[in-house]
Amino acid sequence: MVLVPVVSHLLLLGGISLTAGQQEGVVAPSPPPPRRDPYEAAEDIWAKALALNTLAPEFQGQNNTEVAAQVGGDASFSCYTYHLSDEMVAWLKRDDDQLLTVGEQVYAAESRFFVVHSDPTEAWQLWVKDVQLSDAGQYECQLTTNPPVSFFFSLVVTQAEAVMTGPSEVHIEEGSHLVLECYVQNAPVPPVYIFWYHNYTMVNYGRQEVLQVEHHNYTSSLVVERVRTSHAGTYSCQPHLATPANVTVHVVTDKRPAAMQHGRNPPESSSSSSGSSSNGSYREWVSYQAIVGTTALVLLLATYLFTPAPHTSTH
Repeated sequence: MVLVPVVSHLLLLGGISLTAGQQEGVVAPSPPPPRRDPYEAAEDIWAKALALNTLAPEFQGQNNTEVAAQVGGDASFSCYTYHLSDEMVAWLKRDDDQLLTVGEQVYAAESRFFVVHSDPTEAWQLWVKDVQLSDAGQYECQLTTNPPVSFFFSLVVTQAEAVMTGPSEVHIEEGSHLVLECYVQNAPVPPVYIFWYHNYTMVNYGRQEVLQVEHHNYTSSLVVERVRTSHAGTYSCQPHLATPANVTVHVVTDKRPAAMQHGRNPPESSSSSSGSSSNGSYREWVSYQAIVGTTALVLLLATYLFTPAPHTSTH
């Protein structure tokens, strides 16, 4: 049986050849791959760049992306390069033509900007910490290819704020059931927490049988089962990264809760009391005028009767 031709044939199929005098176990190195035309390589890179928004589903739609953030929070932009060789990525803020980063080097004047390069996904992420209103605008991810490729992102910054439902002042009778509600608006994501303060003291983790705090995404409620006089004061709803909202609670201890809860007296009682007061004042004024008039008449008559007649002389 002859094995050498068979082995030689298998090695030729695998890209390996044997020369005369070589042993069967000695393998010659593979020839280097042919050099590509530089123009073909450039065209291949450009084709991959165009595929960022046309061919690859995971990269579609990254151009003209809108990113929402709130004041004090974080914002990030992800730019995928789709394995575009070793070319670097530059981030710019287009509104003021500010160069932020080139590769992993940061050129921004503020330390709030930094870049993260993730090799497995070929993603270049620009992060903005402690977002300010002035950070809003258009950002550009520029790939340093030839010709260059750019993707644009719009950052929208909002100021989240807490809002109390109901009036800013509440009048309630002692022993009643009190519910204060607060919700957060202009926030792109629910707040991490919502703290309640009573006269500058946090009450979220107080005695649950007296006061309870309930949360649901953007809303929070403070519940007092039986109001006491000690529950009077200012309550503040303070969500994370949002301006707070306040409400003042007045606890009424007399027997006029219906009127005091709304901060005014009933119209009919006010009218009747004011009307009776006006009628009483008018009667007193009439009686006074009658007494004064009678006294003046008596004095005038007395003067006339007791004044002696003037003496006249006769000639």
